[in-house]
Amino acid sequence: MKKPIKQIAFMCFILPLAISLAGCGANNGSNSNAAPSGSASSPDRTQTADAGNAGEKVALRFSWWGSENRHKALLAAIDAYEQKYPNITIEPEYSGFDGYYQKLVTQFSGGTAPDLTPLSVDWIDDIAVKGDLVLDLYTLREQLNLDAFDADFLNKYTVFGGKLVGLPMGVNGMVIAYNRDFFDRFGIPEDTKWDWETIHAIGKRVHEQDPNAYLLASLEVRGFLQPYVRQQTDKQWIEDDKTLGFDQDALTDALAYYKKLLDDGVLQPLAESSLYPDITQNVSWQKGDIGMSFGLASTLVALKSVHPSIDVAAYPIPANAKTSAVLVNPSNPLAISKASKHPEEAARFANWLLTDPEAALLLGDVYSVPPVESNAELLVQNDKIDPTVAKAVKLALDNPGDPVNGISGNQELADLATDYLQQVGFGQLAPEQAAQQLIGRLADKLKDIK
Repeated sequence: MKKPIKQIAFMCFILPLAISLAGCGANNGSNSNAAPSGSASSPDRTQTADAGNAGEKVALRFSWWGSENRHKALLAAIDAYEQKYPNITIEPEYSGFDGYYQKLVTQFSGGTAPDLTPLSVDWIDDIAVKGDLVLDLYTLREQLNLDAFDADFLNKYTVFGGKLVGLPMGVNGMVIAYNRDFFDRFGIPEDTKWDWETIHAIGKRVHEQDPNAYLLASLEVRGFLQPYVRQQTDKQWIEDDKTLGFDQDALTDALAYYKKLLDDGVLQPLAESSLYPDITQNVSWQKGDIGMSFGLASTLVALKSVHPSIDVAAYPIPANAKTSAVLVNPSNPLAISKASKHPEEAARFANWLLTDPEAALLLGDVYSVPPVESNAELLVQNDKIDPTVAKAVKLALDNPGDPVNGISGNQELADLATDYLQQVGFGQLAPEQAAQQLIGRLADKLKDIK
């Protein structure tokens, strides 16, 4: 069994932050039990994974969402694979995130889903568990080098009911991304230890100094509401028995805090922030009038494309928190549709994309830190991992919360919570009313979820 993912983070994922790249390179592979695809130490598995690609011509559809950097990297990887295996054609289908989930669900429902697609961890329950629409990758062991992945990490995050529903494109974690220029402008120390009260106090001061400036652009259900409540309860948002993991007092407290941030100018007004589904499109962010954002490590490259001075800090954790609730997850587990006519060929491509050193060099950090240790080390040596991304993953892995269970990531439940968060934000409901109504709506919806 390979080393736990947290230990890996302290070795070569993060070492460039503390020592030179050459220092990490000196230990390359010395502590790794899993050789990359194509290496001399794993010839049998690699030959098994690649076998059959020289046969009939096969076309596979590969769909994903993301930034322009991700699109370019994946297209380059597809081109390299097609040159390596001329009988395989990979048809790319890509877009931004907005509307992607709805499109994907429609495709799965209509039997037109792509052969391969990364899943958001929030969709696993709907698509992979309840929907049972993707293959159990354990059935494709002959085409996949599963030994290249940390078994504990897979078991914890992408195995449900004994089925491996996807292979992680990377390792991700929730952090604070902040604009160093903004912090310098308002005299905010970069070593600030953030908790919820510190955010309010500093954010209020910032807005008083400049009415056009806000510490935060927006807060969302999965990045704020769920972890805020979980820090109080140490329970899942929705328990496995489909009961709520919180009471009305805990939810009211979270919504009241959210309203206080808006009232005191810590948060940009919803009438402004809601115009931009992506913070990089937010005019105030582009102008440098927003100081920080909660996000996953994989979003940092896009944030830095607007402000190169972006750095990261640990997610807010109050001193009395029962758990950190810091989200650590597999970055977009790559799944294969049950409707695929070529599952073995799809698995071979997935195996190459996620385990081969050539693919790793092409993808870089567009899915955060690679899940295969040897490839992460390779990217460190070749300066292909943005040090800010590596730092972010380390920060999240330093104090991770327990994995979010499948039902807590249900999209319909998240949409309900989002609706009530917005009603509080727009002043349509008081926090107490919103908490009471949301609890009732969630309870009703849970009765319908099989």
